[in-house]
Amino acid sequence: MGINETVLEIEKFLLSYDGGPGKPVAVQVRPSGDDIDVIKIWIDLGPARAGVDPAAYERAATAAIREALPGTEPFRLQVYAETDPG
Repeated sequence: MGINETVLEIEKFLLSYDGGPGKPVAVQVRPSGDDIDVIKIWIDLGPARAGVDPAAYERAATAAIREALPGTEPFRLQVYAETDPG
């Protein structure tokens, strides 16, 4: 699977992913413009998840992506999660 197909699969997966604190409010998944083997993933957890540790969520989401979508292995995933403190 190529990078563009992988990006679409990751985005589809994350829109239904519940990493414990709930589903993300918004997700953006894009191939990196700088590195041909990097996929950048931004996850907005929203204001309702202000107490969630973004770094822990990033690690959990990365592991879940790798487990659910083995075709992501050729790519490096850079996952960024954030909450809105409101």
